[in-house]
Amino acid sequence: MIKYIPGIRCFKGKKLNTNENQFSISKNIFFLLKIISNNFEKLKFYPDFNNTHFIKIISKIYKINKNKIFISNGSDESLFFLFFLFKNFKLKIPKISYPFYNVYSSFYKIFKKNIKFKNILKLKNIFLAIPNSPTGEYFKKKNILKKIFKKKFFIIDEAYSEYYNFGYKKYINKNNNLIVINTLSKAFSAAGIRIGFIFSNKYIIEKIKLIKQCFNSYNINIISNCIGIESIKDRDYLFFKVQKNNYLKFLFSIFFNNKKKEYCNFIFLNKKIDFFFFFKKKKIFFRFFKKNIRITISSFKIFKIIINVYFFWS
Repeated sequence: MIKYIPGIRCFKGKKLNTNENQFSISKNIFFLLKIISNNFEKLKFYPDFNNTHFIKIISKIYKINKNKIFISNGSDESLFFLFFLFKNFKLKIPKISYPFYNVYSSFYKIFKKNIKFKNILKLKNIFLAIPNSPTGEYFKKKNILKKIFKKKFFIIDEAYSEYYNFGYKKYINKNNNLIVINTLSKAFSAAGIRIGFIFSNKYIIEKIKLIKQCFNSYNINIISNCIGIESIKDRDYLFFKVQKNNYLKFLFSIFFNNKKKEYCNFIFLNKKIDFFFFFKKKKIFFRFFKKNIRITISSFKIFKIIINVYFFWS
């Protein structure tokens, strides 16, 4: 059985090997935490089983019917439920993509086929990330929209959609075969509260709820629920973070002569393992994928440190 190997956890140095957003979560959270501190008695109750208020907020922001929204304990749990739901289908997954796709396929013994990213739209029953992780590849929106109607089902993992075109959630109302996964872990800077979403037709959402009830009925705790609501409401700060990330990514790309268009919070470079180990000795941690290095976009201060170390390596 395949297992997922996360990026190295480091307590000293610069951690650029997992794609957490390097910028702060919405400042609204500071006010929220003060309110929670005055209402600790709420913690003696089980959380809202249906996440009613949170779903209403999401429905209003994205203009999607509340019956087409599911909230999970992180997008990895969303993936876990979806792979279970479609375990009797032959799935098509990109060859190089988020490792958990292969992990869950192995766990459920799903018959899958790994396809080159550029060729995957030619097939049916597709499960892919747009933009792709770790490569940053993507398809033009017009190409996706042409294919959505023709597929038996089409699952899109939009973990990085806020860095690209804000995704395909709005097409849920028009396409019953479309399933979209999203998360607060990336652009929203809320990886620590573990909240993910599934957007799909009412029938799929009801099936997912049934799976959830057999797995963990109360999967979003009260505090995470409140923080998630405040994070997703603060759209202005989200846009600010995305623009700041894109500017710093532009600087990273220029310095590393990376000419590929990647709409994520990382860059994917063709570097050998000696590059990885040199920076690791300097307590700067990147993610290594066979012949490539993935570097999470960080602050300008860390960018300057990387530049200085790089000149010693070269």
